[in-house]
Amino acid sequence: MPTGTDSAYAASFAELQRDLPASSPRAWRFRALAAASRAGALLSEGLRVGYEHGFDSGPFMDHVYGNQPGGRTALGRGIDRRLLSRRTCQAFREIRVLARQALDEAVDASTAPVPLVADLAAGPAPYVFEVLTAHPDAEALLADIDPAALAQARAHGIERGLSERVTFTQMSAFDREALERIDPAPDIVAELGLYGIYHDDALIERHFVDLAETIAPEQIVFNVQTQNPEIEYIARVWRDHRGERCVWRLRPVETILSWAAAAGYEPASIRSDSFGIYRVGRLVRA
Repeated sequence: MPTGTDSAYAASFAELQRDLPASSPRAWRFRALAAASRAGALLSEGLRVGYEHGFDSGPFMDHVYGNQPGGRTALGRGIDRRLLSRRTCQAFREIRVLARQALDEAVDASTAPVPLVADLAAGPAPYVFEVLTAHPDAEALLADIDPAALAQARAHGIERGLSERVTFTQMSAFDREALERIDPAPDIVAELGLYGIYHDDALIERHFVDLAETIAPEQIVFNVQTQNPEIEYIARVWRDHRGERCVWRLRPVETILSWAAAAGYEPASIRSDSFGIYRVGRLVRA
């Protein structure tokens, strides 16, 4: 499994959504890579988790964050080590650190006596638990549409002795009625790893308005994938949590900031991983 740029050809989002012509040499190449990846899942722990839960899922992200190669036999662990060394996986680990820093800053800047942090697509949410450990007065609401991801988050909370300070709920971040039911309203909303797996620009744009009109958090911490040399490999080899091709949407950070501004939020900080794949931003209510 190569760890660098998989192709000098930069496919557009529309092209990534389409299957390649069956007779195309690129189609043959990606079919071979997909077959090799599937075979590797018999040995590599990370590939097994990715194909079982989705490469966009909380369980897979938990494996990437742990950065401990695992699998059956030394060959399986070697395959897993190569997976974990991909640029995308390295960027995932870097933005976890950047997200933790942004959330720390958000809690420090909060005017609430007991800051409530809500992660609306939490996955295993390791950064939230780290923030709760560092800020004994803070509390958290962890939400996710995936029950397996919530189960992992609960296990982390119990392991860290923090479960009494955390509320868990299964919901979609884009369900306005679910947002209206959140009580008390959070002071800080974290949306990390959410925007890239949803393709509809109007959905994300409307979501900012829904946040502002329902729970109206003081601050929002988000990330967005702006470019990725491995994006076509991911789209044609990996599978998402629905078992479909893992097509991720790249967006300029300026687009996210324009939607946030229309909903009444402005940037307090924007940071990037060392590969320039992601941006992590902290927004404050204007």
